[in-house]
Amino acid sequence: MISSSIKPLRWYLKKTARSGMCLASLPLKQLILNKNQSSYSPVRVLTYHRFGNVERDPFCIEMKDFQAQMEWIARKNLAVSLSDIESFVAGKKDLPKNAVLITVDDGYRSVYLKALPIFKQFSIPAVAFITTNNIDSNGKNYTINSETIEPYLTWKDVEALAEAGVTIGSHASTHRSLGKMSLDEAYQETVMSREAIEKNLGVQVTAFAYPFGTLADFNNSTTQILKESGYKLAFTSQHGAIKPKLDPLVLPRVKVEGGEPMWMFRMLVYGGLDEWRFIDKMLWRSQQSP
Repeated sequence: MISSSIKPLRWYLKKTARSGMCLASLPLKQLILNKNQSSYSPVRVLTYHRFGNVERDPFCIEMKDFQAQMEWIARKNLAVSLSDIESFVAGKKDLPKNAVLITVDDGYRSVYLKALPIFKQFSIPAVAFITTNNIDSNGKNYTINSETIEPYLTWKDVEALAEAGVTIGSHASTHRSLGKMSLDEAYQETVMSREAIEKNLGVQVTAFAYPFGTLADFNNSTTQILKESGYKLAFTSQHGAIKPKLDPLVLPRVKVEGGEPMWMFRMLVYGGLDEWRFIDKMLWRSQQSP
């Protein structure tokens, strides 16, 4: 999912809503967990998109903020891998309370140029979900209203990410909604993207991130298609924590946005935005990019 800078009023309204939910939800969540010590330890998958300095762009994280976030996760020993999440969902492995998996969607070049050095510095086992047709474009620029946002990765970049320990997953072939196309088209989107990655990198691809990931973009049919296409895990953009025995092909994530202070990041790791899933259900139409 991608975005350019948004208008100031909308920006401040959303930031107020997200911070307000963090502050309101955590005390109740902590009370429930304290009363139920036998409850599973919640884990979360965090979603990033781009890295750099773009004013009022929720999809772009400033480097000083990203550095502080990864340093804090490393210090708290909260980072886990994709295989850890797979085992956890299957009920085969316990993970530290509030553990997180770091994922980056879309395949913009800043994940290689800017995020990778920080992943390496703090030994963060991240996942990059790439849209393979954009990678095949050999680093073309993405633009909105004639404004250049940033170039996509090249296959050489993707190979360097994989060699550095970043797991590569599929974000479809063309970044279109699986839920809005025919079943045959959806099957081609999932299979062709997986095969392209495996051909170029020589690695097995087991994870998929739904383009957009709203309620319009996945359903029982797309879940079945992903299963038939060879995927073991698939992630939406619906907010929430992951627990054992969830459907591994419809897993929630929590979006990290630009322009938010460190205290909010810590709170969303601890579950402060899990209840944003109710907003997802109400506003899914406006969450989709054109």
